[in-house]
Amino acid sequence: MKINVEETSSVERKLNVEIPWDQVKEEIDRALVQIQKRADLKGFRKGKAPMEMVRQVFAEDARQEAVNNLVSVATRKALDENNLDPLGNPYLTDVKSEDEEPLIFEAMVELMPEFELADYEGLKLEKPVSKVTEKEVSHFIDSMRERRAEAVPVFEDRTLKGDDVAEIDFKGSRGGEPVAGMDVSNYIVRLGRSELLPGFEEQIVGMKPDQNRTFDLPFPEEFPNQELAGQTVSFEVTLKQIKELKLPDLDDEFAKSVSEHETVKDLTDMIRQDLEKLREEESEKALKGNLSAKLVEDNQFDVPPSLVDSELRYLIQEYGENLVRSGMPSEKVKDVILEHEDHMKTTAADHVRLVYVINNIADAEKIQATREQVEDLIREAALRTGKDFDDLQKKYTEDGTIRDVAFGIVREEVFKLLIGKADIKEVKVKPEGETESKKDKVKPKKKAAKKKKG
Repeated sequence: MKINVEETSSVERKLNVEIPWDQVKEEIDRALVQIQKRADLKGFRKGKAPMEMVRQVFAEDARQEAVNNLVSVATRKALDENNLDPLGNPYLTDVKSEDEEPLIFEAMVELMPEFELADYEGLKLEKPVSKVTEKEVSHFIDSMRERRAEAVPVFEDRTLKGDDVAEIDFKGSRGGEPVAGMDVSNYIVRLGRSELLPGFEEQIVGMKPDQNRTFDLPFPEEFPNQELAGQTVSFEVTLKQIKELKLPDLDDEFAKSVSEHETVKDLTDMIRQDLEKLREEESEKALKGNLSAKLVEDNQFDVPPSLVDSELRYLIQEYGENLVRSGMPSEKVKDVILEHEDHMKTTAADHVRLVYVINNIADAEKIQATREQVEDLIREAALRTGKDFDDLQKKYTEDGTIRDVAFGIVREEVFKLLIGKADIKEVKVKPEGETESKKDKVKPKKKAAKKKKG
């Protein structure tokens, strides 16, 4: 048996193995004997069929069984002789097996990364911070009033303005033929919300009740309905009524109607505190993101391709689902993913690298997730989803989720330790809403990317 081990990277080895034919034939014959014992051929009692007949019927099965056995033995021999501790099972990349010829195969072996952990004490980090302004609080309260506003008819002789509510009838046609689903009556649209096709609201501003107007508008290329995507549609619109939004007075009665507070002052204080809490959470999240980037930057090493591929599949699936939810046609999602695949692969590798760094720091600092901590999180998940704790714990154990739970605990403890020792510089940034006109509102936090334990 000839074995050659080639180093293709610090975490990969290629095994080139050649096994003489006489050894292969001996293994095939051994396999045939075992097959004969369990063979059930017509005309013979089970296990009593002649060897020649067994050979004729099960030759290929015996060869495959022999090859599998020899590959397993040779691979283990190669790993032992070269002191290699594989990450998972080796995988074959090429196998050649012919009568009277040596068995030749190649196998790839992935190894755990070995690297010297960079100094992680006193890391220089930036933490973006921003104060909640009175303008933000006022805008949030205004948005609450708008959600409870009443649309009242306008009786004065005037035209439709950009912040009105319009009741319209409209029809759509293309090439003189009606477009299905575009013959709508008594449609209510609040202008300034971009609820309709881009450009539609601008075309009806300035109309008066009972006035008709026709215009052409192109549908975006990414419009979900592919029959209309990129097409130009002619619209015929009738303005039936103009309404104005009448906001409720900002008084104590309003405060009571929207909260458990008795006064506007208490409501305002609550909103300010909630916004400050949200801002601090976002700031902490950004700090942890900067910490993660710093750890990856300081610890560059090869990571096993199979783990990168697994994380990449997860990122692609998550990204694709987000694109579909945003309204992108499914047939275009693939093209967008391909455009970003290289960046996503780099991100996947960084995610895997970060997991190893965190685990090594945890080992150095003797940080572990306790059984009680893991069970507490599973119990929270059970309460949140209405599932039985024991059933959920069993499921997490069987599908490996429990490892992710434990790693999440370790990661947070490591981050807490490193941030406590870090040299943190606070950087003032403008609140997100202040950079956008007419969009001063609290935005929902984006879901954090899942980290998996390597």
